[in-house]
Amino acid sequence: MDEVDLYSELGAVRSQLVEVLSLEAAGVLQQLCSLLNAEEQEEVNRAADRKGRVSLIVDLFRDKDTGTCRQFIETVCMICNGLPMQLETRLMSAAGDGNPNETPPTEYPSSAQDDPSHPFQEIPRRRPATESVPATETKHPRIDFAEKYKSSMMKMLLLRYEKIPEDPLKRGTLDKTFISIVKKNVTKLRERIDRTRDEPCVSQDSEDGTGTMVKISDLLEPSTTSDSRVIVLLGKAGTGKTMLMHSICHQWAKGTFSQLQFTFLFEFRQLNLVKRKLTLRQLLFNFFLLPEEEQDVVFEFISSNTRGVCLIFDGYDEFLGKFSPARSDICRDPLKPLSVAELFSGLYTGSILKGCTLLVTCRPKDVLDLPLSAVDRVGEVLGFDHRRVEEYALHFFRDSHYKEQAVAYLMDNRNILNMCYVPALCFISCVCLDDLLSTGSSRPLLPSTMTQFYMNMLTAFLRKKEAISSSVATEPLLLQKYRQEINGLCHLAMKGLEKSNIVFYTRDVPESVMRFASENGFLTAFEVKKEDGTKDLGCAFAHLTMQEFFAALHLVTSNSITESQLKKKFNLKSKWISRNDPKSVFTDMFHIFVSGLSSRECTQFLSRLARHDLPWVEKRQKVILEILKKLAASNLTGPKIIELCHCTYETQDLELAKLIGASLRYELRNFRLTPVDMIALVFVMNTGGLSVCLDIAGCSMERDCLEVLASCKTIDTLIFRSRKYNDRFAEALSAVLPKIGSLKRFEFVGGHITELGATKLAVAIPHCHHLEEINFNDNFLTDEGISEIANSFPNMKNLYKMTLDNNAATVDGTLSLVKAMSTCSNIEEIRVLGTKTAEVIFTRGSGILPDSSSGEATRCSLNRKLSLVKCSITSQHVGKLCEILQRCSGLSEVDLSGNDLQDDGCKVLIDCLPKLNISKQIILSNNHVSVKGLCSLSHSLNVCPNVVEVEVRHKSPKTAVIRFAGSSAGGTSDSDAKGGDSGGNTLKQNLKVSKKLRLTSCNIQPRHLEKLFQTVKLCSDLEVLDLSDNALGDQGLARLVKHLPGLQGIRVINVSNNQVTMDSILCLAGSLCTCKNICEVDMSSGGGKNLFIKFQRSPVSGAPRTCSEEHKNGQRFSKRFSLRESDINARNMDRLCRRLMQCEGLAELDFSDSVLDDKSIEKLLSHLPQLQPLKLLNISNSRISTDGALLLVQSLLHCERVRAVELRPKGEAFIKFVKIKADQATCKLNEYNLDKKNIEKLSWILEQCSHLSEVDLSSNLLKDEGVKCFLDSLPRLQISNAVNLNNNKISQVGVLYLVDSMSICSRVVEVEVCLGTEEKSLIRFIQGEERIGAVRSILQGDGPSVSERVKAGPCAAVPRHISLKECSFGLEHLVKLAGILERSPNLVTLDLSYNTLEKEGLPALQNALANLKSLRSLLIRNNGMTFEAVVDLVRELNSCPDVLTVRIEEPWIQSEGAVGLVSTCIRLNSNIMEIRVHKNTVHITMENPNLPTTGNTDSAVHRDLGSRASVYAGSPVRLISLIHCGLQDHNLPLLAFLGKHCLQLQELDLSHSSIGSTGAVTLSQILPSLGRLKKLSLESTQTTAYEMVQLAAGLSRCLSLESLNLSHNKIGDAGATAVADLLPGMSRLRQINISRCSTVSSTGGLVVVQALCKCTALEEINLDALQLDPRGITCLAEALSSMTSAKKLILSEVNTSAEGGVYLVDSLKGCTRIEELDLGNNQIGDKGALKLVQHIPGWKNLRKISLSQNSIGDASGRKLADALSNCRLIEEICLANNSIGDEAAVKLADVLPIITHLKVLSLQANRITPHGGSKLAQMLPTCKQLEEISLSQNTMGREGAIHLADALPRMKSLKRLDLKLINISDNDSIHLAACLGHCPTIEEVNLSWNNIGDDAALKIAEILPRMNRLKGLDLECNNITELGVKKLAERLWNCSAVKVLRLWKNQIPKEVAQALQDKDSRLNFSSI
Repeated sequence: MDEVDLYSELGAVRSQLVEVLSLEAAGVLQQLCSLLNAEEQEEVNRAADRKGRVSLIVDLFRDKDTGTCRQFIETVCMICNGLPMQLETRLMSAAGDGNPNETPPTEYPSSAQDDPSHPFQEIPRRRPATESVPATETKHPRIDFAEKYKSSMMKMLLLRYEKIPEDPLKRGTLDKTFISIVKKNVTKLRERIDRTRDEPCVSQDSEDGTGTMVKISDLLEPSTTSDSRVIVLLGKAGTGKTMLMHSICHQWAKGTFSQLQFTFLFEFRQLNLVKRKLTLRQLLFNFFLLPEEEQDVVFEFISSNTRGVCLIFDGYDEFLGKFSPARSDICRDPLKPLSVAELFSGLYTGSILKGCTLLVTCRPKDVLDLPLSAVDRVGEVLGFDHRRVEEYALHFFRDSHYKEQAVAYLMDNRNILNMCYVPALCFISCVCLDDLLSTGSSRPLLPSTMTQFYMNMLTAFLRKKEAISSSVATEPLLLQKYRQEINGLCHLAMKGLEKSNIVFYTRDVPESVMRFASENGFLTAFEVKKEDGTKDLGCAFAHLTMQEFFAALHLVTSNSITESQLKKKFNLKSKWISRNDPKSVFTDMFHIFVSGLSSRECTQFLSRLARHDLPWVEKRQKVILEILKKLAASNLTGPKIIELCHCTYETQDLELAKLIGASLRYELRNFRLTPVDMIALVFVMNTGGLSVCLDIAGCSMERDCLEVLASCKTIDTLIFRSRKYNDRFAEALSAVLPKIGSLKRFEFVGGHITELGATKLAVAIPHCHHLEEINFNDNFLTDEGISEIANSFPNMKNLYKMTLDNNAATVDGTLSLVKAMSTCSNIEEIRVLGTKTAEVIFTRGSGILPDSSSGEATRCSLNRKLSLVKCSITSQHVGKLCEILQRCSGLSEVDLSGNDLQDDGCKVLIDCLPKLNISKQIILSNNHVSVKGLCSLSHSLNVCPNVVEVEVRHKSPKTAVIRFAGSSAGGTSDSDAKGGDSGGNTLKQNLKVSKKLRLTSCNIQPRHLEKLFQTVKLCSDLEVLDLSDNALGDQGLARLVKHLPGLQGIRVINVSNNQVTMDSILCLAGSLCTCKNICEVDMSSGGGKNLFIKFQRSPVSGAPRTCSEEHKNGQRFSKRFSLRESDINARNMDRLCRRLMQCEGLAELDFSDSVLDDKSIEKLLSHLPQLQPLKLLNISNSRISTDGALLLVQSLLHCERVRAVELRPKGEAFIKFVKIKADQATCKLNEYNLDKKNIEKLSWILEQCSHLSEVDLSSNLLKDEGVKCFLDSLPRLQISNAVNLNNNKISQVGVLYLVDSMSICSRVVEVEVCLGTEEKSLIRFIQGEERIGAVRSILQGDGPSVSERVKAGPCAAVPRHISLKECSFGLEHLVKLAGILERSPNLVTLDLSYNTLEKEGLPALQNALANLKSLRSLLIRNNGMTFEAVVDLVRELNSCPDVLTVRIEEPWIQSEGAVGLVSTCIRLNSNIMEIRVHKNTVHITMENPNLPTTGNTDSAVHRDLGSRASVYAGSPVRLISLIHCGLQDHNLPLLAFLGKHCLQLQELDLSHSSIGSTGAVTLSQILPSLGRLKKLSLESTQTTAYEMVQLAAGLSRCLSLESLNLSHNKIGDAGATAVADLLPGMSRLRQINISRCSTVSSTGGLVVVQALCKCTALEEINLDALQLDPRGITCLAEALSSMTSAKKLILSEVNTSAEGGVYLVDSLKGCTRIEELDLGNNQIGDKGALKLVQHIPGWKNLRKISLSQNSIGDASGRKLADALSNCRLIEEICLANNSIGDEAAVKLADVLPIITHLKVLSLQANRITPHGGSKLAQMLPTCKQLEEISLSQNTMGREGAIHLADALPRMKSLKRLDLKLINISDNDSIHLAACLGHCPTIEEVNLSWNNIGDDAALKIAEILPRMNRLKGLDLECNNITELGVKKLAERLWNCSAVKVLRLWKNQIPKEVAQALQDKDSRLNFSSI
C-alpha cells in the first residue's frame, strides 16, 4: 500500500481509533508517547483531557514519515487489549503485510517460490506498558569461566553429533537440508486459538495467509530489548522438528549462530522422568552440561547475559505436565526449587531468566495449552513438496545402482508420492522401496496405506539387518523367527502408551527385546541424566509413530486384550469429546494404525504374528470396523472428519467408506490440509457415492492437495473461503476444476484473487460443463477481472447464477457485465448494487448462445432485467451504456436508481429511448434530477411511442420511472379515473395508447408550468397528468386552468397538495362551467389535499362496452363537483353556488365530510332551485346540527325536484333530485336524537309535503313520548308508503301507541313492532292498488251494508296486518292490546311471536281474537303457552266465519305432545280441515263448510257444530301431517281415533318418524277404515321388511290410494315383495316413490319392476338408487315403454352399464307426456345421449331434465342441446359432471334465446374453456326467468369471467350463481364483483377455490350493501389476506340478510380470524 493509502486509511479510522485508545490503560498511552520526541511528549502532556491527548497522539503520528507511522500502527495492534478485530484488520492492512526491511530467505529460495501462502509482517511482542525492568547493578562475573563453559558445551555437542556411526538403515534419515520453515502471523493465530479453546482436538492451522519462508537464523535473532523472546515452532508428526532442534545445536557448536553465547536443549520426553523440584541452575547444569569449575560464576554470567542465551524445549506435545502461570514470588527468589512445569512456565513468561530466547516445539493441536500473548514469533516446519520428495529420494538412493528407477517410481505413483509429503513416511517409503528393488524386481508393488507401509518397514528392517534377500527371508519366516521379540516390543510400546512414557530405562526392557530392537533400528539408546546429576542409560523408539504402530499391533494381536478392552482403548469418539482428561501423547497415529490393521490386507500378517487362525483375527477386525461405523452418525468438525477419513482409508473397507461418505458434512475450517489428508477425504467421498458439498474455509494446502481433489467424482458443490487463497492458488485451482466432472456449484469467496486469478479461472470454468452456480463474492476483482469472467458467459452452457459481490470493480467493470448481456442471450437478469452486490442470473438450460432467429432467443427476450443501483454512473457513462443497451434484445426492466445521472445524463438517455427495446420500465430514482430535468423525462412521452408513463417523485420514497407499453401499468385504468377501460399488457397497433405523466413532490412552481405544458400539449395520447404535492399555489392553478382547453385526450389531472385556497376552488368551479370536456372536479380539505380534475373520455373504437359504461349512457355529459372535508362558511357557499349555477350539466354536488353551519345550509337551499341539472347533493359524514338537518328537510318544500332526503350525522347522507318534478319523495332523518320540539317542527314541515312516500325516523331516541307526538300528527301527514321508527328505545306502552295508530289513521294497513335486539317499528299505509281493490269490493256488495261501507270509505275495506314480536306484554298491556285489536278494522293477519303472555291476560286476548270476524291468519310462536292454553284458544276459534289459518309454535309440541294436540284439536273444533305438525309447529286450517264464504253467520250455529253430536257424526278434516316431530311407535295408538272420527281424511303424512312394529300394526288397523285416503307418505320412517309386510296388509284395502311414498326406508327384499304384491291391485295409483331403499337387492328390485309392468296408468315414478341388474333394467324398460301417461320419472343411479343405459333410454320413446326426467349417474354415455336426441323433440311438455354423471361427450352434448330447442317449456337443465366442451356450450348458447322459461342451468364439472364459456355467458341474459346458474369446475378463465360479468346486470331473476374453481385471477374477479352489485335478486354466490385476492375482495365489500337479498357468499380457498377480510367484515355489518360468509383456507392469521368471528358469527373460517 502506498503512502497516500496509508495516511488516508489512518484518517478514515481516526475517530474510531481515538475512542478505542481513550479506554485503554494509562501504560498504553505512555508506551505510545515513548515513540515521540521530547517536545512532542511535552505537547501531549499539556492537553486538558485524556481524549484530547489521544487525539493529539494520533494526529502527530499522521504527520510522521511512513516508517514511523507503520511503527505506530504495529505498536497499537500489539499492546491494545480492546482493539476491535475489524479495526485491527484495517490498520494492519494499511501498514502493509510485509516488512520492507526484511530480506528474502536465501537458504531455500525454491521452497519460498512454491509456497502458496501470503507474505506477512512480523510483529514483535511487547510487554505490558506497566511493567518495568529493574536495573541490575551486580558485578560482572569473569568472562573466562563462561567462555570455558561455552567451549565445553560446543565440544560436547560436536562429539555427540559427529562421532555417531553411519547406520546403513538410516542413510536417508532426515537431515536439515530438507527442512523448510514458514513464519506465521502471531496476532491472527492468537485470535483463532482464543475462538477454538473449547475444542481441544481441533488441529490448529496457523496458516492465515500471512506466512513467508525464513531462515532459522532469522527466528533465533536475539531480542533488542531486555524482554525475553519466545519462539514457538509448530509441526505435524514426522515433519522433523526434533531433527531440526538437534541441527540447531550442532550448527551452534560449529559457530554458526554467533549471536548466541549459550544454547541448551531439553527434550520433554526426558523431562517427564523428573519427579522432584529443581532450580534453574540444576536444570541447566544437571540436565545439559555441568561446568567443570566455578559453577556459581558461570551461572551468574548466564543470569546477567540473558540476551545471548537460547533454551530449546523440544516436544511440548510429549510433556506430561501442564503450563501453569508463573507466580509473582518466582522472580524474587530465582533459586527456589520449582517443578519442571513451573520452571518452563517461568521461562516462557519471562519471570525467570528474563531476556533469553526460548524456542519451543509442539504439534499444532497442542498449541492451545500455551498462552500466545507471550509469544514473539511462530514458525511452522513444513512437510515435503513435489520437489523436496525428489531431492530426498535422490539423497536416499545416492549410492544405489537403481537410483533413477527408484526415484522415477516414487514420482510416478501418485498415491505414494502424496504420502511422501510427510517426511517420516517418505523415509519409510524409501526403505520399503529399497527393500523391494534390492531383490531385482523391475516393477515393485508398494502398499497403499500407511499401516501397510509400517508392516513392510518391519520386514524390510529385519531383512536389512540379516543382509539377505526377500526371496529367502520371507515375511512368514521372519515373523516366525522374531515373533517373541516383536511381541515384546509391542508390549513395551503399549505399556508406554498406557503410562504416557516415551523414554524407558534400558534396565526395564528385557535384554532380548532391547538387543533385537536396537540392532534393527526400532529403539535408540541414549544417555539419560537423573535429577541428582548422575547418568543412566535410556532408550526410546526411533520415532513416536513407530511406538504407536507397535502399540496398535499389541492391541489387535495380544491375547491379554479382550474385545471389550479393545473397544474401550479404541474409542475415537471419547478422544474427541474429552476436554478434562490428562493429555495423551499418543493421539496422532495410534487410532489410524489400529484402523489400518482392520484391513483385509493385514489379516494374514496379524494371524501369523498372533499365532491365531484367521477367524480370530477377523472377529477383532470386525469390532474395529463397527466402532468406526457408529461414528458416521456423529456431527463432526473438520479435523475430526479428516481423522475419521484417515481411519476409513486405512481400513480400505468399501462398505464402511460408503456408509461414512454418505453421512458426513464436509465443512473444513482453519487447519492445514496435506495431500495425505486429501487422499483419505477423496477416497471416502468417492466411495460414498452421493453428491457432496465440500466447504473449505481458511485451510492451508499445497498445490498437490488440489491435484488430489481432481480425482473426486462426487463433488457437487465446492467452496473456498479465505484471504489466503490468492491468484497463485486460483491458478492452481483452474487446472483442477475442469477435471471435477460432477461440479455444479463453485464458490470462491472471501479470497484474494485479482484480475490475474480471474483470468485463469475464466478460462477454466467454461470447461466445467455441469456448473450451474458460481460465487466470487468478497475478493479483489477489478474491472479487468470482471471483464474476463464476463467474456466466459457465452460458453457456460448450464450456468444459472453468478455472484460477484464486494469486489473492487468500478463503473467500467459493471458495464462489462452489461455488455455480456448483449452478447449472451441466456442472461436473464443482472443485479448490481454498488460494490456490495453483483449478481447475474441465467436462463436454466439455455445452453450456448442461441441463434438470434431461433425460438430460444425469442423466449429469452421476454423478461430480461438489468439493475444497476448505486453504481456511480454519471452522465459520462450514459452514452456508452445506451450503446450497449441497444444491442440487448428483450429487456423488460432497467433500474438505474441511486446513480448520478443528473439532468444531462437523463437527457442523453431520453434521446436514445427510441433505439432501446425495453418492454416494461426504466427506473431512475435518486439520480439528482432537478425540476429542469423533469421536462426531459416528460419529453420521453413524445420522443418514444412505446413510453406510456413517466413517474417522478422527489420525496421519500424517491421515485423516477419510465414505463413502456409492455408493462401492466401501460394502457390500463387506475384509481385516478374511475370507470375507465381496462387494457391488456400488449400494445396493439390499432388501439389508442393510454399515457400518464406523474410529477409528484417535485417542487414544481408556477414558473415551470409553461415549459412543462409545451411537452404535455405535444402528447395527444396523454390521459393522466399528476402534479400533486408540488408548490403551484393559487397562481400555478390559475395558469394550469388556462391551459386546460388546449389539452386533447386528457382524462384526469391530479393537483392535490399544492397549497391552494378558496380562490382556486372558485376558479376550478368556473372552469367546470366554461370548459366543456371537464366532467368532474374533486377536492378535499379546501383543495389542500385531494384535488382532481377529470375530463369526459371518448370511447375507444372497438373497445368492449362494460356494464359501467352502459350505466353512464344516460348521463354522458353529466358533471360533478366535490368539495369534501372542508369548512364551508356562508360567504364561500354563496360564492361557490353562484359559480355553479352557470354550469350546464352539473349532476352531482358533493360536500361530504365537511362542516356546514346553519347559515351555509340556508345559502345552499336558496340556490338549490337554480341548480336545475343537479341529481345528487352528497353531504355524508358532514357536521350538521339538528336545526341544519331540519333546514335540509325543508328542501322538500322549496324545491319540487327533490325526490329523497336522507340525513344522518355519521354515514351516508344525501338529497336526490329528478329532472322536473318528483311524484313521490322520501325523508330519512336518522341518529339525530330528536326531542319533542324537533318532532313538532319536523311534523309541521312534513304536513306541507303532499307527495311523501316514506318517512324514516329510526335511531333518534324518540322513546314513547316522541313516538306518540309523531303519531298524533299521522292523520295530517300525506304519506303513501311507510313510516320507519326503528331503534327509538320504546317500551310496551309505545308498542300500544303504534298498534293504536291503525284506529287513529284509517290509511294505516300494517303495523310491525319488535323490541328484541334489533328494535323494529314500522307503519305501512294503503297503496294505490289496495285502494282500488277496496273500492271494487264496496261496489260489488249488496244490501244495507253497502251504504255503510261507502260511508266508511275505501280504507275500511283494506286488509290490515299486525306483527308484535319480543314485546314481553304484562297483564295490563294484554288487556289494553285486546281492546285495541277489537277496534282495529278489517284485521286479517296477527303475528304474536316470541312474547311473554301473562296467563291472566290470555282470556281477554282469546275473546278479542274470537270476535275478530275478519281474521284470516294467526301466528303465535314461542310465547310460553301451555297445552291447555293452546287448546282453549283453538276451542275459542271454533266460530270462525270463513277460512282461518292458525300457526302455533312451542317447544313442547313434539312426539306425544304433538299427537295429543292433534287429536284434541280435532275433537274440540269441528271446523278444522287440515292440521300439520312440523318439528315444534302446528299448522291448523279452519273452514266453515256450512256457510258461504262472503256471508255472516250466527255464532251459535258454530257452537252447535262443536257439540258432541257433531263430533260423533265425524270430523271433516282432510289432511293430517306429523313430520319431523319425534313421533315414535308408542305414540301412534293415540291416532286410533282416525278410523272412527276422520272418515273424510284424504292425505296422511307420517314421514321422518319411527313407526316401529307397534306403529305398523296400528296403521294396518286404521288404514282400511280410511276409505277416502288418496295420499300416504311414510318417507324415512325406519320401516323394516317385517313392518312393511304388516303395513301391506292394511294398504291392500286402501283402494282409493293415488300416491304412495315409501322412500328412504330399509324394507328389504321381503318388504319389496310385499309392495310388489300390492301394486297390481291399486288401480287408482298414479304416484309411487320407492327411492333410496338401501336394503333392497337387485332381486327385490326386479320384483318391484315386474309389478310396475302392470301399473300402466302411473304418472310419477321415483326409483332413485334402486338396485337393478341387467335383467331388472330390461324389465324396467319394458314397463316404461307401456307407460304412455308418465309425467315424472326419477331413475337416477339405477344402472351401472353402458348397454343398460342405452336400453333404458330407448324405452322412453313413447313417454310423450313427460314433464320431468332424471337419469343422473346411469352411464348412458354418448349412445344413450343420441337416443335421447331422437326422443326429446316429441316431449313438448318437458320442464326438467337431469343427465348428470353420464359420460356424455362434447359432440353428443351439442346434439342434445340442439334437441332441447324443441322443448319450449323447459325450466331446468342439469348436465353436470360430464365431458361437455366448447362445442356443446356454443350450441347451447344458440338455443338459450328459444327456451325462455329456463330457470336452472347446471353445467358444473365439464370441460368448457374460456371460448365456450364466453359464448354461453353472452346469451344467458336472453333467459329472463333464469334463477340459478352453475358453471363451477370449468376453465372459464379471464375471457369467460369478463363476458359473464357483463351479462349479470341484465339477469334480473338470478338468485344463485356457482363459479367455484373456474380459474379466474384477482384482476378478473374485480370486474365480476362489480357487476354482481347490479343483480338485485341474487341470494347465493359461490366464488370459492379461485385466485381471488384483496383487490377483488375490496370490490366485493364495496358492492355488498347493495345486494339486499344476498344470503350466502362463499369465498373459500382464495388468496384473500387480512386487509381484504377486514373490509368484508366491516361492510357485512350493513347486510342483515346475509346468513354466512365463508372464508376458510385464505391467507388470514388464526388470531385475526378468531377476532373477526367473535364480532360477527356469520364469518365462517372453518371447512364446515
